[in-house]
Amino acid sequence: MSPVGAPHHVAASEYASEVGSLPLVREQLDALLDGTPVEREKRWDIRLAVTEACSNVVRHAYPETPGEFQVAAELTPATLEVTVRDAGGGSTARIAPRVGMLLVHEASDAVSIEDGHPGLIVRMSFNLR
Repeated sequence: MSPVGAPHHVAASEYASEVGSLPLVREQLDALLDGTPVEREKRWDIRLAVTEACSNVVRHAYPETPGEFQVAAELTPATLEVTVRDAGGGSTARIAPRVGMLLVHEASDAVSIEDGHPGLIVRMSFNLR
């Protein structure tokens, strides 16, 4: 939570699990970060991590049928928390350390991956100070 009086912004959207949704997610992040003092390099890290998490949904969550995923972001002066959630067939037991998830971990300050029953929940935290 942010201290009383501190700016606090929340954004959440749902997207089709398709490649065309990835630029829309980046636009949402850019809009949320516009007007903040977040440095360019940090913005690139945020975009990279979130795009990779969403790409994993597009590639792996719904192998048989179309699906959707949600992206929620909570911005305070000190942190950005982003959650990517799908209702696909993934589970934490089947996550392999491939390049995409390694990039998510490298570009984020903290990452957690949980079973969403169904699907997966990926939470990424970014320190902004």
